[in-house]
Amino acid sequence: MSNGELILYTVSHSSAAWRVRIALAIKGVEYVSKAVSWDDKEQMAEVLSLNPSGRIPILVHNGHVLTGSLAIVEYIDEVFLGPKLLPGFPYLRHQARAIALHITANIHPLQSRRTQQKLEEMAGEGKGAEWAAYLLHRGLEELENMVAKTAGKYSIGDKVTLADVCLPAILYNARRWNADISKFSTLIKIEENLAALPAFDRAHPDKQPDAPTK
Repeated sequence: MSNGELILYTVSHSSAAWRVRIALAIKGVEYVSKAVSWDDKEQMAEVLSLNPSGRIPILVHNGHVLTGSLAIVEYIDEVFLGPKLLPGFPYLRHQARAIALHITANIHPLQSRRTQQKLEEMAGEGKGAEWAAYLLHRGLEELENMVAKTAGKYSIGDKVTLADVCLPAILYNARRWNADISKFSTLIKIEENLAALPAFDRAHPDKQPDAPTK
């Protein structure tokens, strides 16, 4: 089917937007990228008109508004041609979803920008970063044990799945907040394998037009 009109509201270093960019790149889908600044009131008003939570990413496909990064990725997997991100075998499909949900539901929200800002307000300066480092290490330790049971070249054997779409951003965040991930050899090796793929390279935050200048 025709891709139709496809607009992605994104932020270069948003973990959730990063997942969607990877999925679109894997499928080879062309889209219009609309970079959003959290400090731009006009842009945020537009975002809120599309998604009342004010969260990014938002994908607009032929006028239909899609929100929630995992829900968007599964939509992309169903609608567009290209490599499938969810395995055909039910058990492996479950494993891909379980790993993705561990990252996006059990780790990511607890170290998010909103969570850290609130912790800074409640507990004092530096406490948000301290919490993020602790939580990321603990969550990734659990993830290492999960993935070790299914890993091949990637998280589920030797084919890229939904689980892999979610992995790079959480490891990036762990390094950003100085969490010690040196012992998570399975995750690091998978990350290296994914980084060699053109789709993952193209979706990286530093390759986006709105990436902060260093």
